[in-house]
Amino acid sequence: VCLHAASPIRPLAMKLGLAFSLLVAPAGGAVSVYVANKSGNQVRRCPLDSTDSCVLVAGKSDATSGAANDALTQPEGVAVTRDGSLAIADDRNNRVMVCPRDNPAGCTPLQSITGAGAAVGQLSRPYGIAFTKEGEYVIADYSNHRVQICKDDPGSCVVLTGTGTPGDAADQLSGPYGVAVGPAGEIYICDSSNNRVIKCTGRDSSTCSVDATVATLVPLTVLVDEGTPGSYYLATSSDVKKCPGGGGECTYFTGSDADANFLSGPRFMAFNADKSKVYVVESGQHQVVACDVSGTPGSNCEYAVRPADSTPSGNTGRHLNGPTGIALDSGYTCTRPTTPGYVIDASKEYLSPDFLPTGFQVEDITCADGYESNGTPTATACTSQGPYTLSGCAPITCTHPATEGYNFDSATGVLEKPSFSVTGITCSDGYDFPAGTTEVTVTACATSGPYTVAGCTMRVCQRPTLDSVDFTSGTLDEDLNAPTFKAEGLACASGYSGTPVATVCTAAEPEYTVTGCEPIECIQPSTAGYDFGAVVATSVFVPTFDVTGITCMDGYATAEAGVIAVACASAGEYSVAGCTEFSCTRPATPGYEFPEAVTENLLAHSFEVTGVTCATHYSGTAVPTACTEAGDYTLTGCEAIQCTRPADVTGYSFDNVVADGEVLSAPEFAVTGLACAAGYEGTAAATVCDAAGEYTLAGCTVISCTQPTDPAFDFGAVVVTSLEAPDFNVDGITCADTYTAPNGISIEACTSSGPYTVTGCVTDSAACVRPTTAGYVFDAVTEELTIVSFAVSGVTCATGYTGTAAAAACTGDGDAYTVSGCEPVMCTRPTTAGFDFAGASEELAVPVFEVSGVVCAEGYTGTPVVTPCTAAGPYTVAGCDETTTTTTELPTTTTTISEAEDVTTAPPTPESLVFNISGSFSFQAETDDDTVHDAVQE
Repeated sequence: VCLHAASPIRPLAMKLGLAFSLLVAPAGGAVSVYVANKSGNQVRRCPLDSTDSCVLVAGKSDATSGAANDALTQPEGVAVTRDGSLAIADDRNNRVMVCPRDNPAGCTPLQSITGAGAAVGQLSRPYGIAFTKEGEYVIADYSNHRVQICKDDPGSCVVLTGTGTPGDAADQLSGPYGVAVGPAGEIYICDSSNNRVIKCTGRDSSTCSVDATVATLVPLTVLVDEGTPGSYYLATSSDVKKCPGGGGECTYFTGSDADANFLSGPRFMAFNADKSKVYVVESGQHQVVACDVSGTPGSNCEYAVRPADSTPSGNTGRHLNGPTGIALDSGYTCTRPTTPGYVIDASKEYLSPDFLPTGFQVEDITCADGYESNGTPTATACTSQGPYTLSGCAPITCTHPATEGYNFDSATGVLEKPSFSVTGITCSDGYDFPAGTTEVTVTACATSGPYTVAGCTMRVCQRPTLDSVDFTSGTLDEDLNAPTFKAEGLACASGYSGTPVATVCTAAEPEYTVTGCEPIECIQPSTAGYDFGAVVATSVFVPTFDVTGITCMDGYATAEAGVIAVACASAGEYSVAGCTEFSCTRPATPGYEFPEAVTENLLAHSFEVTGVTCATHYSGTAVPTACTEAGDYTLTGCEAIQCTRPADVTGYSFDNVVADGEVLSAPEFAVTGLACAAGYEGTAAATVCDAAGEYTLAGCTVISCTQPTDPAFDFGAVVVTSLEAPDFNVDGITCADTYTAPNGISIEACTSSGPYTVTGCVTDSAACVRPTTAGYVFDAVTEELTIVSFAVSGVTCATGYTGTAAAAACTGDGDAYTVSGCEPVMCTRPTTAGFDFAGASEELAVPVFEVSGVVCAEGYTGTPVVTPCTAAGPYTVAGCDETTTTTTELPTTTTTISEAEDVTTAPPTPESLVFNISGSFSFQAETDDDTVHDAVQE
């Protein structure tokens, strides 16, 4: 049933109790109420607790209807937006208008509503309107029997519940009137024609269920009681009830027949600021009543908006004309303050105290950078137009830290964030800036407390490397951290003296310093035996002591390492070493004699020797000289006597005296190879000279021959010129009777005193014999061997010899005749490739030819065979062949011998033999095919 306040059946409606609207109360003190003056096509703001006239908020001042933005046609529900504007359900224009406060000309339609119709985003008689906490519009689409949720964006509407067809199924509605949103986001719907209240906990019909039923009354609007979770006030067609929710039974709140407690067509409701009163629009009486929530039901209401003259409806003064919707107006909307230190999320900022379901509220406030909470960041609503108040965040205030290594004495700046800035901090003694930095880095504190500093690093000293200081002392106590630096127990190093004092390192010099140790200075010593004339004193200070050039004096020996200068242990003379006094010894020099009268002082540095004389075969004056190192002293002045060869050497031969065989120095005098000359005999001897001059010769006498007594010769007419061998000359000898001299008579002087030799006279029967000389062949010889008729022919050269053989008669009976003319054939080494002669041993004469040690050269294989030459020239070599690689493709057929088998008599025909050997076998392959043989052997 859809009823209107001006309907002629209103009395019936009041009896039936038709319900129409819902409202959730805001927080804050209200001074006015917005009232939808439905029959006047307006929305008016009416002061409470006052007689002041109501003010036009939207619609025409002349109460005419229209579809323009500055007009309304029978408005129904009203609700305050989160920013304090007013949303109006413009019933007969099928739209929702949003109007700025007190600016009727500024009203604009909700963009997500596209006009009248049944499509999503279209409306047909919108009645109730409410807001979700997120600012979404919840619209009761009365004649479309549904509730839509829309944003102020095109295409943003969705259907919460209702199919568009009236019905009482779980997902159906029938004439939904009022809507409201609870504190938990639940949505309440007055399903008027189904006499029930629907509660939806989500955003689709599956989350919707019946929360209350009023069988004989029509539920119109709901006012959620935030003080009692789940409960609400329910305006029906004739009264207002208090419902516990969840299906519980509703109880009577107001609506009797006495004065203001009589409700004629109650519509939308609203709480006052402290929720002590419920404002109820009484459409039938054109007024608003205020009912005390703690009063006695039925007598707890009074007039709130009503003309003083109690005249019927109107559109001026405090008159109302068929009012429906109502919303509280606290008279102001809060604005965001400019208080620094807070971060506000605009989507969680509810600026109007009259916005339902939250009222004024700012959620999830956080402190901005540089600020911290000193409680919970909180927004407190304004009490008049202006900014709300923020509390709970305070600037972070930093304090100077007590960080070791930093000096804050000159620090200046601002310690409070976000303007924090501190300068003038320096590094404390013993701390430095790292390389490349020159100032301290300051970082503000994150919460109130000390800020942080960085950039100063503790200087850690390094131990220096000093020759002057001994750091290995067992009492060294060392702290290398510059602020607490100490180095105690130091000692001066060897070669230094004093008291060491350590000083902390600096930024420029990382090593700490040690002073007080000075080098020890040495002076030149006067040690005997040392010569300092050429000394080079590079440094006489102990740490760098360097003295060279010192030598040993005469009579002192220098050590193998030389003369060494050693630094002094304390101020004074340095020491030297390496020179040792030595004595000389008497030499055994030939040519000198030491008679008993000789005197000797053998210490080299004071050497003195007298009385030494020259030995036999020597001449001169002996001069002793001291040794320069331990050993013999030297003697000079006595020279060996030098002999010369005699000028007259008759009878002596020097032919066999070689160059070094004649030693003319008297001490070693010798003449080796001396002999008697031809014609002389005896033993030649040479005697040394006693003084410089000729040595003497003796032992050789001239040979004197005598006449022989050979009967073959006749000496009767002999002519003797000289019988001495050097000048031997004898002639006139002839053959005796019966002797002849076919080759003439030969007379030879004797080789030693005695008969000279005569040959050539022989008898007619005297004959020669054949010789056995090697190299000759006598196989075809013809011989007449008698001397007087000697003739030999047919002698040839033997194998291995070359030439022309010749024969000569002998001179005496029975002597062998002589042969000549055949010489051995000489081979030479060949240059045949493939042979290496480096290790060869060769006898190249053919008769005795023998060569060994020839091998095959690299790249050749075989056994060298040497054959002598047949004529003068290279001998021959053979047997070394150049190495080649031959690949033989074996047949594919094989014979497998699995057991030891004798194949001597019946060798297998294939050339490839495969042996599967499972034990130990020995075998031998014999074949003319080398390829098969090699394969078998492998």
